Amino acid sequence: MKVFKFGGASVKDAAGVMNLHRILSLFTGNSILVVVSAMGKTTNKLELVIQAWYTGNTPEAVEHIEELRFYHQELIRGLEMDLSQQEALLSSTDVFFNELREMVVKPTDAYYNQIYDQIVAYGELISTHIISGYLNAKQIANRWLDAREFIVTNDTFRDARINWSKTESNIVKLANNEGLIDGINVTQGFIGRVDGTKLTTTLGREGSDFTASIFAYCLGAKDVTIWKDVPGVLNADPKLFPFAEKIDELSYEEAVEMTYYGASVIHPKTIKPLQNKGIKLYVRSFLKPELEGTVIRQIDEWRSFPPCIIVKKNQMLISFASRDFSFVAEESLSLIFGELYKLGIKAHISQNSAISFRICVDEDPFKVQPFIEAVSSHFDVSTEGGLSLWTLRHQSEKLEKGLISGKTVLLEQRSKSAVQYVLR
Repeated sequence: MKVFKFGGASVKDAAGVMNLHRILSLFTGNSILVVVSAMGKTTNKLELVIQAWYTGNTPEAVEHIEELRFYHQELIRGLEMDLSQQEALLSSTDVFFNELREMVVKPTDAYYNQIYDQIVAYGELISTHIISGYLNAKQIANRWLDAREFIVTNDTFRDARINWSKTESNIVKLANNEGLIDGINVTQGFIGRVDGTKLTTTLGREGSDFTASIFAYCLGAKDVTIWKDVPGVLNADPKLFPFAEKIDELSYEEAVEMTYYGASVIHPKTIKPLQNKGIKLYVRSFLKPELEGTVIRQIDEWRSFPPCIIVKKNQMLISFASRDFSFVAEESLSLIFGELYKLGIKAHISQNSAISFRICVDEDPFKVQPFIEAVSSHFDVSTEGGLSLWTLRHQSEKLEKGLISGKTVLLEQRSKSAVQYVLR
């Protein structure tokens, strides 16, 4: 079994879906589990649906749903298939949009993160339904699988934790009971379900990579391939740094470090399950599938890697100060990190002095505001948003000085192999 993951950019239009079919045609004779994200910017649009519904603006929520319906209809009409097949796929896809519409015209008392997961998951459900239907029309037999029937999580909505024992049991049963067909199986990335309920959860933004890793681990897959719009893993974002270069081979350890610091080419949680079973991870270009890309595998010998620049935008610096000039000690830190955990907020950097403490987090008001409300009775809290977090691995002094020149450094942290800056 091979596991392929296709992101939203790879299936953003009819040409992308047909290219997915072309790539799968290069691997005839293989059993492949295909994990697919929502098409194009569908997740962003669904977030607008959520915000409108949550704030009581039902007409706006419905309008966004209808725009998404039109986008997917036009994509289907652009696929090379018989008119009758097209009409059947349009009709069956409409069911999802009707469900969405029925959902948002009803009031809800659920909290934002729970609402978010129930709605945003439709992006993946719709994309995989369309792709499965198209592959069937092209005489590629496949089975559509609902990932929520297998991925079991806790109820930390928007950043759910995996229940590995139950998830592995579900997926092993799927394989042993011949639920996976020899050939192509299509499922969704990013989504799961709260243990013992019908509530959908998501695994964190861009979590489809992690889904591919989960299935690969539980199936004992031969390898995983993530199909991207870049030739492989690069040492910097080519949109920001034209000198970025492809890295042909990475160790699991180096890949984990890069993703931990925010390298966007792979979801941070993807690597470890693969490393535990020695499953190779390939990052290849869906634009040029004939190229080899980057392989991530166990490398025991010492290797040198080029300097790596990782930029995370839309960051916020949150500062906590003791009101009575007592030390910010273990009890205070436990309270802060406990609230961060409850709300699924990751502190990218933390730094403390005797009477103050600072963290850098993603600037997400729907998570940050409840956090501040929870801790403000204990500390004086101040925030500054609109910042960037830059991480340099294997850096040189010359490169470091050039990159931060002209910027204001609000926080700096160093280790043996990396330096991090929060910059204004």
